[in-house]
Amino acid sequence: MMRKFWPLLMAGSVGAMSVQAAPADIHELLVGSYTAGTSEGIYRLQFDSSTGQFSGKPALAAKTANPSWLTISKDQKHLFVVNENGPGQEDAVGRVSSYSIDPQNHQLTLINQVQSLGNEPTHSSVAADGRYLFVANYSVVEDPGGSLAILPVDASGKLSAPVQLSGHPASRVNPERQASNHVHSVVSSPDGKYVFVQDLGADKVFAYRYDPKANHELPLTAADPASVQLPPG
Repeated sequence: MMRKFWPLLMAGSVGAMSVQAAPADIHELLVGSYTAGTSEGIYRLQFDSSTGQFSGKPALAAKTANPSWLTISKDQKHLFVVNENGPGQEDAVGRVSSYSIDPQNHQLTLINQVQSLGNEPTHSSVAADGRYLFVANYSVVEDPGGSLAILPVDASGKLSAPVQLSGHPASRVNPERQASNHVHSVVSSPDGKYVFVQDLGADKVFAYRYDPKANHELPLTAADPASVQLPPG
């Protein structure tokens, strides 16, 4: 049986992926974590979908700082990880890491790591054509605030530095949480032609056209309308 990864979304601070193994109801999960405590990075867990139970102890798959969200490439050869670092942490620089996935034993090998050019990157997604990784820099502090970063991805899974950064004005309705923008997630439309950016600090969902053929250095341009207003605060 061909082993295959499939995404499993988990709420809160954890991102996860799984790979089907024999027997068919046993799945191997890759789980992200925060590393301020005893956690060291990405872990493996065995999950039995027939019983809904985990088995065995978590095993360290990759040691890395604050891998709070995991994104797998469509060809299932690469794993992209946001390292949710920021001011006041052991590593004060937000980063994104790329790993290759061994098709036989599913071991992770670091390809490279780049800066996200923002604090506390909290979410990522891959463009429909696989050419870019979209990263949401949440940024807890007001300066510089949150941003959307677009990172090129080559055929080997290697990441390049962001070629485009986008920010949005904050609504400031909630003085504690909206003094600046906080980009929280980035998802593509089913046809891959649009990218939607959720900004907690702005009370809006922003819409972009995705057209790298027009300009590979600026693959996103504002759609029309450029945003959807949500309830204030």
